Amino acid sequence: MKEQLDQLRIREASRYVESARCKELTKRLQKFAQNADDCLKGGGTRRRTFAVIGPSGSGKSTSLKQAFDRIEAFQPHVNKYGETIQPLISVEVPRPCSTKDLAIHLLEVMKLPVKSRQNEHDLFSLVKRQFKERGVLFLHLDEAQTLLRAKTQNAVFELQERLKSLLTVPEWPLHTIYSGVPELAALFGGDQQLTNRAEVMRFGALTYPADAKIIRDLLREVSELSCGLPMAAELDTDDFMGRFCSATLGSYGSMIEMIREATFTALAVGKQKLEPGAFANVYERFHACQPADNIFRAKHWRDIDRSKSLADLLPVETKTRRRSAN
Repeated sequence: MKEQLDQLRIREASRYVESARCKELTKRLQKFAQNADDCLKGGGTRRRTFAVIGPSGSGKSTSLKQAFDRIEAFQPHVNKYGETIQPLISVEVPRPCSTKDLAIHLLEVMKLPVKSRQNEHDLFSLVKRQFKERGVLFLHLDEAQTLLRAKTQNAVFELQERLKSLLTVPEWPLHTIYSGVPELAALFGGDQQLTNRAEVMRFGALTYPADAKIIRDLLREVSELSCGLPMAAELDTDDFMGRFCSATLGSYGSMIEMIREATFTALAVGKQKLEPGAFANVYERFHACQPADNIFRAKHWRDIDRSKSLADLLPVETKTRRRSAN
């Protein structure tokens, strides 16, 4: 039994659960890639930036990776000189990261020697020149909101200017792709030039009951169809669906993770059906909450603030009273 469960875990970890939103992302990136090819041939549009914005756990990074793997334009190929061309560079922005840090990181990814004492302008000039020489047509920056080191209008403007400069490689139509949490939206506000050059796709959170069918289908696909564990009737109720959506903040990727862990938990103890108790167990493991703060057990679960699950472990602040002088 343990060996079978281990194999199931490994299989599920590498299995991609595709949604309608994932399919839409692939279609839009195919058009984006086509625009890059059109630009190389003297046509194309100025919309050479694509952004995917959504909360943590919504499945942005996984969906992008799947799309990159499926679309031919992003695949390495050998040119007429026998050189291997890597048209896509996809990196996660390190933390913390200034724009100069980003330039250095990109050069290091390309295995080029870097002198950190070089000024930022020269570093970005080298990055852009290398992109053209190496045939890099697409740059993807994941967790791109990390570049927003300050939220002041001036800081946002300076970052916008630096990112727009990537689109000005002489005779080379570099296309940029950014993905990140909602804070990334600040890059596309207040600068009409960048807005006019960008296409944005939202990876918003699911809500109940608006997305009831998506949530129900996801539960069934992961637990029943893939893992072979039928759902108990209690899972197909408004009460459970609401709790499940709240516990995962409606994030598609987080939902898949929790369903899998709940299924593995149930299978490990020989359960014949997937029941709410397995989800309560997983939620407690993930958040180390008190029983009263477990969304799957609490009576008034709508009042629970998930971010405060460890609040009872924090030291109590001592309050001092100021004595007024007589």
